[in-house]
Amino acid sequence: MSFAVFLVYVFLSFFRPIELFVPEVAEYRPMLVLWSLGFVLAGARAIARKEVAARAIDFKLLFAFMAMLGLSLALNGWVGGAFAAMNDFTTSSMLFVLVALNVTSLRRLKLTCAAVVLSMLFAAGFGIQAYHTGQFVDQLVLRQTAPQHEDEDPSRAPPSAAAEIPAQDQTGWYLWRVRGQGFLSDPNDFSQVLVMSLPMLFVLWRQRAWLRNLLLVVAPGAMMIYAIVLSQSRGALLGTASLLFFIVRDWLGTTRTAILGGLAGVAFLGASAVGGRGFSSQEQSAGERIEAWAVGLELLKWRPLWGVGYGNFLDHNPLTAHNSFVLCFAELGLLGYFLWLGMIVLTYRSLSTAIEVLPARSPHRQMVVLLRNSLLGFLVCAWFLSRTYQPVLYFLLALCVSAWWCASNAPGMTDQESPRYEKLHKVTWVKSTLLLMVLSILAVRAFVFSHQMGRGG
Repeated sequence: MSFAVFLVYVFLSFFRPIELFVPEVAEYRPMLVLWSLGFVLAGARAIARKEVAARAIDFKLLFAFMAMLGLSLALNGWVGGAFAAMNDFTTSSMLFVLVALNVTSLRRLKLTCAAVVLSMLFAAGFGIQAYHTGQFVDQLVLRQTAPQHEDEDPSRAPPSAAAEIPAQDQTGWYLWRVRGQGFLSDPNDFSQVLVMSLPMLFVLWRQRAWLRNLLLVVAPGAMMIYAIVLSQSRGALLGTASLLFFIVRDWLGTTRTAILGGLAGVAFLGASAVGGRGFSSQEQSAGERIEAWAVGLELLKWRPLWGVGYGNFLDHNPLTAHNSFVLCFAELGLLGYFLWLGMIVLTYRSLSTAIEVLPARSPHRQMVVLLRNSLLGFLVCAWFLSRTYQPVLYFLLALCVSAWWCASNAPGMTDQESPRYEKLHKVTWVKSTLLLMVLSILAVRAFVFSHQMGRGG
């Protein structure tokens, strides 16, 4: 019962049919009611079975990070805002807990991934039809002025640019960007979750079952990729490319995959797959983002340990950081950055260790590989989006931790005297986190330096 409620909650969270079809019902907070019911039922089950799909260290890092949000404000002189900051993060932290309480077996993990994929297929399908037919266009397609016309008088826009069917607008005055509903109403968020969902499709892949693979994996995957293209999110296109690299690399090898990826990148640019939104740092939008990264570095220098405080980046720059890593170290300093990256590094290294010790054809290993790819694709997108505190990241981290937990309970993995057991349960992460902190900050600095040199300054 509790898991069925959880699956319904997951599906409705990503697809959001209530907002789309019966928005008047939203005022009764049905999602909050469903979440509360699911949490109580799952909590009772976990207590009865003494079963939670996460380790103590996972919860310690999560709640230490949550405390750091409040501490960052208190240390910047706003003690009263500490509780509000931690309360803001409750949705994300409790979503992590909800997944840990529910996803306690391989079957449950697969069903949860299926619920995510199905919901995003519905969201992608409705977004595509809105783009081509105009139905639900106000809800599912965002209209923005194209970069080349941003400084022009809006009254000069050709009348046909306001077409009710985005696919028929040929003027080039606007960008029409497919999106979802709720927390996916930003096209970048929508496409990031599509990138996250793509590897989950491959749980249905079967060797030499070509018709099945075509219908259940290739066709749905193509629809999701098309929705990503229509979202016109540059970060999501790079995230998709990173996924393809890791997936295809196993078949073709690193060198041939790199060559193929380069050719695909040229094809994307040549076809103007992102509606003229350039990838160069000298393009206005991209340039403004990198300038925001420069501000983030300056804030880190100013307040290196605890940052300028949760939610305060906009007090120092008119635009958000447009980079989850920059936003974290600018607002929370090195202490908060260590906790945030620590959660990610511990999860990633846990998955990588599970891949090393599990048998090659193990179904547990398959899920671990797919979810590690989802995490990698999501993080590539996060490099271009300020999503440090958003719920989807912690939902995905919880799924990955659950995959590790299921792997640790797989046949042949529970013998505590086995070297595989010891390796799987003694995952080191502190040194890797510190190294990644340094490398990521240097990478941001390199982007900023390259941008400044390109501008002649």
